[in-house]
Amino acid sequence: MADTNGWDRGRLLVLWGVAVLLAIGGAGIFLTIRDTRGDLAALEDSGKAFLKALGSGNGEATCALMTPTAQSELAAAQHKDMCPQAVEALVGPLSGTERGKLASAYASRFFARDSSLGHINLDDNPLQIRELLLSKVDGKWLVPEWR
Repeated sequence: MADTNGWDRGRLLVLWGVAVLLAIGGAGIFLTIRDTRGDLAALEDSGKAFLKALGSGNGEATCALMTPTAQSELAAAQHKDMCPQAVEALVGPLSGTERGKLASAYASRFFARDSSLGHINLDDNPLQIRELLLSKVDGKWLVPEWR
């Protein structure tokens, strides 16, 4: 009579091993998806907050959502000493309707999974900004550039 207990135990160990590996892999995939969705939501929130602040002409709030380099570049481009003054100069000439259009210009967001650079695509707006680039700095999405 053949001993089948060894074969059954071996098969059982293999099945348990496969089950453990599948559970670990499934948990990893779940955590990756959850992190990606959280990052995309944070990216979208930051982009929308930036547009709302910019559209309202709130220089302090707008600049708080920009990297220091972007703040300096905007101030220089507008020939102002400080970023908040530059924001006010940039959107000051816009009408209320144009400001509203700028504040609601958000269209979509995306980022490469291996990158800490996010993209916000914009609808037509009076400043002709097509895209905001956002960089993750100390866990927050900030605008270093727009085009």
